[in-house]
Amino acid sequence: MVILGCDVSTTTVGYCFLKNEEIVDMGFIDISKQKTLKDKAITALEILQDKQYFSKVEKVCVEDSLSSFAYGRSSIQTIIKLAKFNAVFCFLMEWGSDNDFVESINPNTARKLLFGKAREKGKTAKEFVRYRLERKYDLSKFQKLNTKGNFDKRNIDAYDAAVCALAYLKR
Repeated sequence: MVILGCDVSTTTVGYCFLKNEEIVDMGFIDISKQKTLKDKAITALEILQDKQYFSKVEKVCVEDSLSSFAYGRSSIQTIIKLAKFNAVFCFLMEWGSDNDFVESINPNTARKLLFGKAREKGKTAKEFVRYRLERKYDLSKFQKLNTKGNFDKRNIDAYDAAVCALAYLKR
């Protein structure tokens, strides 16, 4: 069974392909240069369709966008734009499928299913996810470096996508 996990934002789409519980491909797609939500979604979908495992995907798990709203951290306009883009992206992913191909998952729920808890004191959610995944999997072959040769922070979107896909298996 191949599962595609996605962490969707309006600038980057993190993705992770799982085949029989093994991470076989993961990364992120930069969609920041596309102007419209439609163009962003189409660009991401076209890049995903070119991936080796896309044609074998049986389920797509997308991180739920509205669960990231926190007073003082995200504006309501940002959340609305993200929710719209998430809907467009999910619609395109499901287009032509005969069943419920795409499923949304709350990131806290996904982390609890996978790690037994959603957070750890003293760490941000992103630090927690990175630490836990890198302890369990060798992700070095999937990591991208920025122009300075450091860990590109957009890799975390791929890590979040991996959490979504892996959590689907734990249900």
